Amino acid sequence: MMINTELILIMVAACLVSILLGSILTIKLLPGILKSLFRDTAEDVLSNITEEVKDEQRQNENNLTHMFDRINSELFAARSIWKENTSNIHHEIRELSRSHTQWIEALSNPIEQGALAEEGLEIMLQSAGLVKGISYDTQVTEITNQGERIRPDFYVYTPDNGVIVIDSKAPISLYREAIETEDPAQKKAKLYRHATSVLNHAVALGARNYSQEIGRATPDNVIMYVPNLAIYLSACDQMPDLIQRAWTHKVTIAPPEAMFPILKNIMLTWQQKKLHENADKIQKQAKVIHSRLKKFHSYFAKIGKSMDAAVTAFNQGSNSWERRLSPAFKRMEELGVSDTLNQIPDSQQIEGQAVESENNEKID
Repeated sequence: MMINTELILIMVAACLVSILLGSILTIKLLPGILKSLFRDTAEDVLSNITEEVKDEQRQNENNLTHMFDRINSELFAARSIWKENTSNIHHEIRELSRSHTQWIEALSNPIEQGALAEEGLEIMLQSAGLVKGISYDTQVTEITNQGERIRPDFYVYTPDNGVIVIDSKAPISLYREAIETEDPAQKKAKLYRHATSVLNHAVALGARNYSQEIGRATPDNVIMYVPNLAIYLSACDQMPDLIQRAWTHKVTIAPPEAMFPILKNIMLTWQQKKLHENADKIQKQAKVIHSRLKKFHSYFAKIGKSMDAAVTAFNQGSNSWERRLSPAFKRMEELGVSDTLNQIPDSQQIEGQAVESENNEKID
């Protein structure tokens, strides 16, 4: 019994010593073990995180590279388009500047002004239906009784072998200066000078006395064509009696809005003359058409009569069939000569006759 008790005590003591040693060892070794485990775990986690970050960074770098490449491509395309558009704009600006310069020079050059006015008037003549060489001529040179040469801009011929003389004038310079002037007093003075210039052109045109010098039947007045309505109205506004004063010199001032109706009336007069000259031909042609219509009507009447005769003969034949031939065939069919599908049908008569026109008057 003593031995067992001692043995138990020894075992308990051994257990206690083992526990104590284990605790001491745990206290001594656990931090190192935990530290080693934490370090390994941390390294694994950090390695995973690093790889994920690197993968994401590579993906972002690829995306950024692709984005930068696309932006660079778009910038290059935009730069090319911008360069092309800029070149086109510069070219158009140069052309516009050149055209503007030419237009300014034309407005400042009396010769160019006159050429533009004549060109516009000839287009108007053609638009009215007049034909060059027949209804009008340009720059016809005439020799006066004094041996002088005169050359009006346009001759417009009338159906009665007359001539309307038209001379185009383009007094634009003073009007342009007045429009470009900012000072009201200077503007008004230049506009009045412009009106005076228009009147002077009319006086000089009247002094040429075209109506008497060309030796043709012409109206007393010569038409002075002004190619711009604004120029005309501005002159009339500054000089209200401009038309009357020009009229005293046997000159009629006409802007495009007044010129075109005059030309159109001349064209209508030509058409009326042509219609009058062709009246006899029209009458003869009407008689020819009337004679041919009469002949056609007689042919048509014969066709109607022939159709009536054909209908009458057809109906007579149909009656003979129904009364004499058809009953005999039907009796044969009833006797079984033919089946029901191959029986001869009844004939139909034609009703009505050819109808003549209600207005069937005699054609002489």
